[in-house]
Parts: sequence; C-alpha cells; structure tokens
Amino acid sequence: MKGVTVWFTGLPCSGKTTLALKLSAELKKRGILTEDLDGDVTRKYLSKGLGFSKEDRDENIRRVGFVCSLLTKHGATVTAAFVSPYRSIRDEIRGMIGNFVEVYVKCSLDECIKRDVKGMYKKALAGEIKNFTGVSDPFEEPLHPELVIESDKESVEESLRRIIARLEELGYLRAAGALAVPEYLRQDLLRILAQQNFPDLNTFVIHILSQYAAQHGTAGDLSQSEEDAVREKLKKLGYIS
Repeated sequence: MKGVTVWFTGLPCSGKTTLALKLSAELKKRGILTEDLDGDVTRKYLSKGLGFSKEDRDENIRRVGFVCSLLTKHGATVTAAFVSPYRSIRDEIRGMIGNFVEVYVKCSLDECIKRDVKGMYKKALAGEIKNFTGVSDPFEEPLHPELVIESDKESVEESLRRIIARLEELGYLRAAGALAVPEYLRQDLLRILAQQNFPDLNTFVIHILSQYAAQHGTAGDLSQSEEDAVREKLKKLGYIS
C-alpha cells in the first residue's frame, strides 16, 4: 500500500488524539507500517522554543508536515493529531505531503470544555492563557476535508469505522482480510496488456479468467453475474480498481 498522512484537526479536547491512536492500533493489527505524531510529542522534541503566535504555530505545523512527508514518501501511514487552527498552513502541508487525508474532528465548544481534564479552557477563559484556540484565537474550519467526524454526536467506535471506510474508499487501505498483491504482478499485467488489443486492465483480467475457465472444462464465457462476482473479487485483491 502507498503511504499516506491522516491529519486530524479540530478544537482542543475534540477527540483528535483518541481517534488517531485508535486508528493507529487498528492499522498495526493489519500489519501496516504506522507512525504516530501529536502536539505534545512534537512540541517537546521537534518545535521546542516555539510559542503560540500564528507565526510560531505555522512553523510548528510546517516542521511536522515535513516529517510526515518523509514518512509518507517511504510508505508509512502517519496519524497526525494537531489543532492546526489555520486553513492556509493545512493547505500548505497538504501540498507538501501529497497523499493527505484531512479528518475534521468537529465538536461543540461546550463539549470540549467538559472534556478538558487539564483545565486549559478554564484558564483561557480567565485570561491566563493567551491565543487559545476556540477562546481567544480562531479555528478556521476545513472547507473540503476528506471526512468530518462529529465526535460529540457519535461514538469512538463509529467514528473509527467511518475513518477506515473512507481510507478504503480512497484506496489507501485494503478491506480487512483482503490479500496484498505485489506491485510487480500488477506491472507485469500492464506490460502484457500493452501488447494486447484490450481497452484496459479490468477487461484483460476478465479475459484471462474466461480463458482459464474454458481450459478447465467450464463454460467458455462467463455470465454477467459471474463476471460481476469476479470483478468484485479482483477489486478486493487489489488487481483492478
């Protein structure tokens, strides 16, 4: 599978890190190379010394985006959970990374405050924390995220299912139980296809299966229902799209 960065954005305490870690655990169960990044870790090791002005926040996210781009380039699936309140820097790192799935974890401010066990919102509302997103600093909602999760209206399990389904839909994740097909096999088929009179790889693979059926004493041509079943199986195996 190709690498991808799954970027969770939303207000503090909206549930970003919880979902990112749940997704990471599920991917690791499936044997997928996965790396996790979140604000607490990167602030300590990658962006120590940066403050919370817009310029410093953008620089923090830019550094994180660069790390994500390297991991993604080398085939890892990266879960990144960051408030990342400004739309322009999120768009910038989307362009930097390429394979980028933005998950907007939407949650009401009241619910975020209820979930805040560290008391950050309370301090921000009292003026003790400056430039706090959702209180004294804006959060710019994504305009076209790949997925919107309403974490105050759905369970973590439901949200996780929706994230996995979206990654499967986008081609970044195979359905559980599907077999991985080496890329060299797909490339071999494409090379043979270039020498054949078939319009696309889908049609060519169906032809091969039809020939196989004829050679093994079954009907020479597949029925429409059989062909549909074969196409669905090939999609799950990763041969065709």
